Amino acid sequence: MTLSALLDRCRAQDAKAQRLLYERYAGRLFRVAQRYMKDRMEAEDRLVSTFQKIFVHLKKMEYKDEASTWLWMKRILVNECLMELRRSANFTMVPEQEAAEQSFDYNIIDEIAAETIHTLIAELPIGYRTVFNLVALEGYSHAEVAEQLQISEGTSKSQLNKARQLLQKKLQTLGYAAHIR
Repeated sequence: MTLSALLDRCRAQDAKAQRLLYERYAGRLFRVAQRYMKDRMEAEDRLVSTFQKIFVHLKKMEYKDEASTWLWMKRILVNECLMELRRSANFTMVPEQEAAEQSFDYNIIDEIAAETIHTLIAELPIGYRTVFNLVALEGYSHAEVAEQLQISEGTSKSQLNKARQLLQKKLQTLGYAAHIR
């Protein structure tokens, strides 16, 4: 069944179609949720609340193609995760002058298994991990991160910088030569 037809059936409250949509996207969305939520149960909770919102707002969503539908669902999930993190986490505020941005020489990423990268990111403190995910993996700007997390841009930059420094130390501990540029 095409995605367009599946979405039409979901809009008509067809439970079987909703189950098919869930089965088609739950795995990918769950992996995204795990990048933000440290605990598996929290990630599952965010996934469930995301699908609830998807089914409620599906009536308003205009189908263009599969890629835009995926991005729409992923954005809902990321927003669900961020709402939970804002509710439960303390994103430390730092002075703007401490927020000098540094970046990895990303050639090292080619040498590391995806599971190792995922594990290292998951071990980051919640503030570092959240900002790293939003900026480095989702492509948000620091202004967007600041707005989403209700922090300053300086805090966003600082959290990203500290995440990168901590990842560099972890990579060096594993025997990888990470370079800051």
